[in-house]
Amino acid sequence: MSKCYLVSFFISLIIFPGKVFSQGTQNYDKRDPVIVEYSDRIKISPNLEQAYYKRANEELDAGDYELAIYDYTRALEINPNDAEIYNNRGIAYSKKTQYDEAIADYVKALEVNPQSAESYYNRGIAYSKKGNYSKAVEDYTRAIKIMPDNAEIYYARARANDAIGKRRQAVSDYNSTNNLDSRLAQAYYHRALAYSEKRDYEKAIEDYSKAIEANPKYADAYIRRGLAYGQKQKYRKCWEDVKRAFELGVVTEEENLNINQ
Repeated sequence: MSKCYLVSFFISLIIFPGKVFSQGTQNYDKRDPVIVEYSDRIKISPNLEQAYYKRANEELDAGDYELAIYDYTRALEINPNDAEIYNNRGIAYSKKTQYDEAIADYVKALEVNPQSAESYYNRGIAYSKKGNYSKAVEDYTRAIKIMPDNAEIYYARARANDAIGKRRQAVSDYNSTNNLDSRLAQAYYHRALAYSEKRDYEKAIEDYSKAIEANPKYADAYIRRGLAYGQKQKYRKCWEDVKRAFELGVVTEEENLNINQ
């Protein structure tokens, strides 16, 4: 062993205690006891696919995306035909904004399990993040065919349709979202935006009100409802909403408060 290596080794011990004696590139000292348990299982049986998979899930939940990707990859080396592992590694890549890698994993997941609504939905999100909303709509539509009672998928498709200017389809999806789950304030809010663009301020106000009912701290909804009241010349209500939005901490450009626009 060279002197140079020894010096580097001891410097590492001083600067990075606990990382030198780690498994692979990972350190599991002083970690969550559940992760430690899976690590102990792996030490005893290094080919336990589920131990790597479950440890990766814990790391994903903890926001340790690099560690999660490492463990999902190890699990896939043991069993390359597990759709859930590809799907979850795709989520980890997506969290790191590595959307191309995420999409590649969702493709693999769907090759193994073509009926995975979750993988279609997740791939749709990745396409949306890349600005490819048309492909996102296609994936959300596939997911809805498999899982027609999921409000979040309808909401995601509505947002993608909104992004490509398909307001009618977007409003239809917001309707489906609200029918399936009346607690999603964002769905009411974005449907209200669509109504506002069509200058249907009565319906917009109604939806902003529902958004506020679902989330009383929804400052943007107060601002937008205030602007809609302004368009209806209900200036007192306009001011009340704008005031409430600022109480909640909203900072809005002055021109956005011009009720004559």
